Amino acid sequence: MVTRIPTRLLLGLTLASCATVAPYEREILSRPDMELDRDEALGRAESHATEVREGASGGFGGGGGGCGCN
Repeated sequence: MVTRIPTRLLLGLTLASCATVAPYEREILSRPDMELDRDEALGRAESHATEVREGASGGFGGGGGGCGCN
């Protein structure tokens, strides 16, 4: 009985946190400060580092196959 109360409380809070958002409400809820990569220069640098490390470019909207022949 004692362990059921916290479990039910946690389950109730988890289910209550789910909400359906209408498409017209998403613009309001998607604030610029909630973006994952707000700094464009940092995002480009990380993308470049990934391309160099993986040995291929592309998949981020750019052309080329990693051989340098764009």
